[in-house]
Amino acid sequence: MNVSMEAPRTPQHDLVAMTAAFRGVLLQHVEQGIQASGLGSYYMYLLAKRLVFAGPMSAAALSEQLRVSSNDVRTNLDVMQEKGMVAREGDTWSITQSGRDALGAANDSGTRVLNDLREAIGASACDQLVAGMRSALAALSKAA
Repeated sequence: MNVSMEAPRTPQHDLVAMTAAFRGVLLQHVEQGIQASGLGSYYMYLLAKRLVFAGPMSAAALSEQLRVSSNDVRTNLDVMQEKGMVAREGDTWSITQSGRDALGAANDSGTRVLNDLREAIGASACDQLVAGMRSALAALSKAA
């Protein structure tokens, strides 16, 4: 029996494929903004964000809450500490003003990426793209 594993070609399929490609490019630009902020990686961005919004905590608690390996958390916290973005007192880590500033810069870069995208394709096309994605997701939800 010769069965093709290729997904059916439908407008929803095409939209999902286009969205996946678009997402990859968008994430690449967001990651560049995070790196330019000084945080260096998405993991550091997550750690800074959690420490700002949840307050000081241990590396184990950060690992558990973010569902990131404890080794990755400790490695990133050590790098952030070297950059002066976090401080450690005993087992507790807290964000410094430098870390808050870097988080703000990373967030601003994400806003710039979205604004640049909207400007590049136009507000109307952007609104149509969002509406199309919502429609495709709704159709996929019904099919599932």
